[in-house]
Amino acid sequence: MSRVTIIGTGFVGTSIGLALKERKASFEIVGHDLEHARAMEAKKLGAVDRAEWNLPAALERASLVVVATPLRAMEKLFSQMSEFLEPGCIVTDTASLKAPTLDWAEKSFDGRASFVGGHPIVGTVGGVRTPSSTLFQGRTYCLVAASSASAEAVDQVIRMVKVLGAEPLFIDPVEHDSHVAAVGQVPALVAAALMAVTGSSPSWRDGQRLAGPAFGTATELSMLDPDEQRVQLEVNRSVLRGWIQAFQDQLGAFGRMLDENPDELQKALEAARELRASWHLGIGPSNDAPAVELPRARDQFSSWFFGGLGGRGKK
Repeated sequence: MSRVTIIGTGFVGTSIGLALKERKASFEIVGHDLEHARAMEAKKLGAVDRAEWNLPAALERASLVVVATPLRAMEKLFSQMSEFLEPGCIVTDTASLKAPTLDWAEKSFDGRASFVGGHPIVGTVGGVRTPSSTLFQGRTYCLVAASSASAEAVDQVIRMVKVLGAEPLFIDPVEHDSHVAAVGQVPALVAAALMAVTGSSPSWRDGQRLAGPAFGTATELSMLDPDEQRVQLEVNRSVLRGWIQAFQDQLGAFGRMLDENPDELQKALEAARELRASWHLGIGPSNDAPAVELPRARDQFSSWFFGGLGGRGKK
């Protein structure tokens, strides 16, 4: 029997397991997590067939390994995994930054496993998050392959993404991380700055009573895990600095328009509104749009994926 191992059975990892189990063929899904209780919960939900607390045992005979842990754990984890991977194994991940994970994977897996990095754009922040087999449907799923990855490995990860119901997007890792800085990390810093400015004001006790949904939406990203956020900001700081500067420049321009030319400020706001409206009109599914089930397409790619996996990892 071939085996898929999911390392990290949190929200994303468990959702991947649930989606794969919906189209499951004759292979086993093993879940591993440092918090074994969380892996057991994934088993209880039906996302994995077996929860394995021991990393070497979890990787034994695995044809495909999905690493769905926080970025801060990946470099060390990749190094620990390397000696236990089956020769020819395929490894993928779900981290939101791709250049560093690609570097770590090439150092750890070169000559033993093929790495094809992934980043599902599922737009989750915090609060109650229930794993779902439909989480990835209609979503963009970024892919970045190591130079040493085999064509078969790339093909296999594309198949997995299709089975999840997502749309694969191959992208340069540096370009990917620059986009993440602009659309994810800068908004998180803006949310934290806005919360710090308002929350530390002497008048906040009364001011918070006036804060409604708009303020809540604007500061939602300040609820991200500070430890994980610090690691991601630090790792991506070289490209992040440029976006921070561009944002500061634009905010300063708005301030000058307010003092010197309110008509120009209105035009700038209108332009921003048009850009925001056109974002939803772009080619491809919007990540804010409701997920749409495409049963025929999923069934077709399920056969393709499971057929490719069935011949791997056998002894």
